[in-house]
Amino acid sequence: MRRLSPQQQETLRKRVMAAVRDGMSTADAVRVFGVSRGSVRNWKARFDTGGAGQATCSIN
Repeated sequence: MRRLSPQQQETLRKRVMAAVRDGMSTADAVRVFGVSRGSVRNWKARFDTGGAGQATCSIN
């Protein structure tokens, strides 16, 4: 299991959610980014409900 700093974790979440938002499937995001299906599902749920995920998913 890899250990990422909080900043690296946030960057990874942003990259994953940007890819999913742009049409990547959850299965592909899991494979490409090396994250769990549950993590992507949780991030998507927060994004879809306007929660913390949405606030952290805009890439400038």
